[in-house]
Amino acid sequence: MYNLYQSKLRKEIQHEIYRKPMFTVELFGKEYFWSIKEKNIWPFNLSRYQIMGIELPDDQEYVQKELAKLRKSFRKKWIFMQLWIINEIVHFDNSMKKCPEFDQDIHDFRLWLQKILHHNYSLQTAFRENMPTASIIYDTKKSDEELLKDMNDSCKKRVKKVIAGGMEFRIIDKKDYEVFFDKWQKTADAKWFNTISKTQYEWLLKYIEKWKWMLIWAFLDNEMIAGTICLFTDTMIYCPYGFFDRKFSNIGVQHFLKFKLFSRARNNGLSSVDTGGGAPTGFPEHPLASVSAFKESLGGTKTELLGSYDIVFNKFLYWAVKLRYKIRG
Repeated sequence: MYNLYQSKLRKEIQHEIYRKPMFTVELFGKEYFWSIKEKNIWPFNLSRYQIMGIELPDDQEYVQKELAKLRKSFRKKWIFMQLWIINEIVHFDNSMKKCPEFDQDIHDFRLWLQKILHHNYSLQTAFRENMPTASIIYDTKKSDEELLKDMNDSCKKRVKKVIAGGMEFRIIDKKDYEVFFDKWQKTADAKWFNTISKTQYEWLLKYIEKWKWMLIWAFLDNEMIAGTICLFTDTMIYCPYGFFDRKFSNIGVQHFLKFKLFSRARNNGLSSVDTGGGAPTGFPEHPLASVSAFKESLGGTKTELLGSYDIVFNKFLYWAVKLRYKIRG
């Protein structure tokens, strides 16, 4: 999904669905668009400024000069800004058997790189990740048999069991859009995470009419129990939003839905599916660790990215915001 963040498609999503303020800046010889997220913490109105999809050049001196210009331009206006850096650390197939030391090696290497970025560029590892530190992508040119072979044993059994049990997979009509949103919100409330607002969802539905989007669902006995919203580029499907009904968590509905999505992508000439980010390897305490484990059980290739870093302008206010975030959990 890291290829999406500086694309024309992402820019339109930011403008037409999220309706957040944006601006552009030139950095490292490229023009990047930034997003602005605002939050009211009485009596202050705080803004977080994010640039997503940054690729750091290899020239250390050049990077230092460019970041110095950035600090000079914005240090009087903001507390901090966040950079999401997409340089790759390593990538590997999830189906490969890993030695016990593999996760720890990746963990240690990531921490070492964070120290290097702090030392060379005074970048703070972000206390709040707004973009994923890993990307998991599936090759849908493969046959169904090859896709099943890439899955771990538990995932494979679940998919086969659900298919044998008669679960349905379909693209839904507009009449079911409201059902999706209600179920999505219930899932979010139960897991304590945020989704887009109802107004933003309505803007999203209008946007679906403009682009090649689709809403796909799994049904059991005619009840919608899982769904995902997909968007397309020429070769890839992205899955930014989705849910599944937790009372059906033991039957493998999510495994089935993704497997059918992979098949549909191949049958429509698309070569890969990106289901969104995952947790960094070797960090079992990470909030996305369980989500990442599920995605990795499906096979695919995992790419470790440098991730999110903050440029701090006001140290006192930055640490105050960071402390508040940690206290609120």
